[in-house]
Amino acid sequence: MSDATDLFFDAFANKNRFRILVELMNKEQCVGELQKSLNIEQTHLSHDLRCLLNCKFINVRKEGRKRIYSINKETKELVDEVTKHVKRYETYLNKCGILKEEDGRI
Repeated sequence: MSDATDLFFDAFANKNRFRILVELMNKEQCVGELQKSLNIEQTHLSHDLRCLLNCKFINVRKEGRKRIYSINKETKELVDEVTKHVKRYETYLNKCGILKEEDGRI
């Protein structure tokens, strides 16, 4: 695999960044709305939003003093496919002892 592939998964597979992407699937939101709905510390949220912006997974526009974030079309399609796969394989993922061990749940 290439360095770009590794970086893609570093960006996309981060739990908080993926939660942000899922949250933006339904509507555009400002930082305050994202922070309230995801309960992520502002400094971590800002860091993750910058990463997602730099990787072009999301877009931002100014509305007065607010910055409004939205997910781009291609990323939205990808997140939609990933969430469908997660739902489809949820039972197996939950039973996988290797994943639980790696995550520190065992």
